[in-house]
Amino acid sequence: MTTETDRPTRQGRSLLANSALLSTTAVAVSAANYLLNVALARMLPPDEFGDVSLVVNMVLAGSLVAATLQLVASRATAATPAARDRIRVLLVRAALAVGAVTFLCLAGGARLLADWLSASTPWLFVVLGLGLPVYFVQAVHRGILQGELRFSRLALSYGTEALIRVGVTLALIAAGFGVLGASIGVAASFIASGLVARVKPTGTGASHVGIDLGLRSAVLGATVLLVGQTVVNTADLLIAKARFDPTTAGVYAAAALVGRALVFVSAAVLSSVFPVLARDEIAEVERRRALRSGLVLVAAVGLVGTVAVGVLGHLLVSVAFGPGYAGAEPLLVPYALATALFALANLLAAAEVARRRIAAAVALAAGALVQTGVLTLWGSTPGALVWLQVGAMAATLVAVAVTRLFALRRIDAEL
Repeated sequence: MTTETDRPTRQGRSLLANSALLSTTAVAVSAANYLLNVALARMLPPDEFGDVSLVVNMVLAGSLVAATLQLVASRATAATPAARDRIRVLLVRAALAVGAVTFLCLAGGARLLADWLSASTPWLFVVLGLGLPVYFVQAVHRGILQGELRFSRLALSYGTEALIRVGVTLALIAAGFGVLGASIGVAASFIASGLVARVKPTGTGASHVGIDLGLRSAVLGATVLLVGQTVVNTADLLIAKARFDPTTAGVYAAAALVGRALVFVSAAVLSSVFPVLARDEIAEVERRRALRSGLVLVAAVGLVGTVAVGVLGHLLVSVAFGPGYAGAEPLLVPYALATALFALANLLAAAEVARRRIAAAVALAAGALVQTGVLTLWGSTPGALVWLQVGAMAATLVAVAVTRLFALRRIDAEL
């Protein structure tokens, strides 16, 4: 028989096991997407590869909507398990509504977008527009899986997405479909992973159960947090592309690609910790223990990653990119360090969002905006860009930690 004293130990082991499972999947998915980009760069001429990059960037923009839906679904399901079917219906309807508007904008304006962005064909916007509604719906189902702690199924959906995207994209491009084949591969991966992630209604008849999730605060907190994440992950690349010559910007992008591998692993830890923190029936001491475990894991990943790129940076750059990217080597350690600091701040802010508090998310978003301003003013060289990010992310981590500390002190005082 399981005793009360056994539960904390078993929960800690479960957290580690879930983090290990999702971390392994995240690393595999990240590796698959990275290798796909390398393969496409070799298979396509530069102008068509630029269109592929455009598709990837549009998917990243759509991921802001998808991640918001997933976080809200996860928070709602974890907080009110009995209302899971109502949550599913409401959020799927919202996802379909947003997806329909997105499709109409992309498909209706495909020709204008193709002319404005110098795309080779307007059909890539139509195909992507068809895939994004499925992407948004699958985000809702993934959030429910996350909220119910069904990590094996969640990991399988991510793995399926990567496998189908790589297989279909490479096959269609080899058959001569070019960038349109890449767009079809992306859309097909959304459909396949959506089928894997799909959760069926339980049919328990609990439609009368209220949804005690604070949807407004959940949506607001998640949106603020994800805006901050998006700014941090894109601003420096845009500044580098606008400020440096193409070769230097490409070298910087290579360093960023290596450094941001840490984000995928730390995101897996967040996926495991977030629903635990969101569950109201779990004691505060257990939530804090789960957060500490997550912070230790993320810090360990950051430390190991930073040391690894410091020791193996030359080998990594030469094998993955070639001798033309040797200038990326000095950027790897500070970029990895800045990424590790961001991952810690992001986990702390997400922990506050899970408890329906948004102050830490606002601090993270403010830090992202300040970093963008600092990089714009003083990031005159690639080295300056990465070291300024280290300073900005260190300050952001302190601000987020202080914000959370004040929130906890208020909670303790109320208790």
